[in-house]
Amino acid sequence: MIPADIQLTDITADLADDGVALGSLGIEYPGLSGALSGVIDNARQSGFGELRFVYLDSPPEVAADQRDVAQDLLIATGADTVILRSPAGGAVVSTDHSRAAIESAQVDLFGNPDLVAGTQAFVDDLSHATVPWQEINIGVGATVLVAVLATVLALRSRTIRGGRTADCVQ
Repeated sequence: MIPADIQLTDITADLADDGVALGSLGIEYPGLSGALSGVIDNARQSGFGELRFVYLDSPPEVAADQRDVAQDLLIATGADTVILRSPAGGAVVSTDHSRAAIESAQVDLFGNPDLVAGTQAFVDDLSHATVPWQEINIGVGATVLVAVLATVLALRSRTIRGGRTADCVQ
């Protein structure tokens, strides 16, 4: 649920400029928006996809609402991934990256008080090539299937030849 004090239209408008919406944190740290925008540009150029970064000045009362806010911003902006941070943690949603990959990478993101370094580490973690388990499993399955079929055909051929020989002897 989106808390009443969070104005999604204002955040979405702020994200349209450079992919970063920092609230009052941007006033407190004037170079932060530019640094995060650089991470977003690098992510785009490296094939990560369209990334957006949002910092909420105060977290919603219900922590799970952060994910709802991030999901609504993902839809509203057309981004591929939205990182939402707040003083109490945050949430990441993505159409390009699996939930398992995000949860693995977000440990460093939320554990790092340096928003720029944490965001860059998150992008780097998700950008590294992972083991293609799905393709490996399909290959192993196909190999086993071929082996089973070859065995069945060999046994069937042996049975048929054995049956003919027995008929001829009698």
